[in-house]
Amino acid sequence: MKCPNCGGREAVEIDMHSEGFSAETSPVKECGTCGLVWRIKVTGDRHELDIIKQADKK
Repeated sequence: MKCPNCGGREAVEIDMHSEGFSAETSPVKECGTCGLVWRIKVTGDRHELDIIKQADKK
């Protein structure tokens, strides 16, 4: 998956299943290039970008 911040493709999926924070349909990803942590939140038929941690560098 392409990073929404820098466009890098070195994303790592993070396994976090506490309190419904992550699910199979919206896994948490971390960009290996800029450090952004995000997920695509799916609510019904809507897809929203959910930034969990801002990028470390550009």
